[in-house]
Amino acid sequence: MEEQRQWRAIAMLFASIALFFTLIGGTPARQAASPNLSSLPLFGRVIGIDPGHGGYDGGAVSVTGRAEKEYNFEISQRLGAAVEALGGTVVYTREADIALIDPANTPGYKKRKELDNRISILQAAKVDAVVSIHMNNFRPQRSIRGAQAFYKAESASGAALAQAIYGCLSQIEEARPRKPSIGDYYILNSADAAILMECGFLSNKEDERLLADGDYQTRLASALARGLARYFELSP
Repeated sequence: MEEQRQWRAIAMLFASIALFFTLIGGTPARQAASPNLSSLPLFGRVIGIDPGHGGYDGGAVSVTGRAEKEYNFEISQRLGAAVEALGGTVVYTREADIALIDPANTPGYKKRKELDNRISILQAAKVDAVVSIHMNNFRPQRSIRGAQAFYKAESASGAALAQAIYGCLSQIEEARPRKPSIGDYYILNSADAAILMECGFLSNKEDERLLADGDYQTRLASALARGLARYFELSP
């Protein structure tokens, strides 16, 4: 009888441990696992990744009819993996094809309220930097292509982050990176070091072909993560 009680106690202990890890596993911030974590370039940094659009808001439509939100999500997930591989902690504004509001029951300017919710997530997590992932679109001139980072006008940190990422993107010839520019995007209010990354033009067939390729997505995400590491190296 005593032996049975001991086994039940052990079983309850393991069940409690399993429940604990289940609960903490559901948090939005995820830390990379590494035996030498503190030596990695993004160790101790919390990076906010914002996959633009989602749910009812599909964003731009590509030349093949695919919604921007799908590309944004795929590249954001790859960027998160690249950041974690460099020791960083990732906070996503969304991890599924959802909007951060109920559009049917949200009065007023829905997009602004949805962006407010994204910003609240990032600021509550006290992120050190934010990368908002988007795709560009300019149908009047379908020949225009290339990736480009935008930052808030008065933000020296945003400009430095955009420049660091531009330097790393320049190592990918197909990305055709365009020089960083000031952008009036509301999501840039989420952190001092925040950029909106237009990864390419969905109105350009060659850009979309690349953006749909998993290998290219991985290389693009890796360059963005290296740009983040470079920014923190130069701006500790």
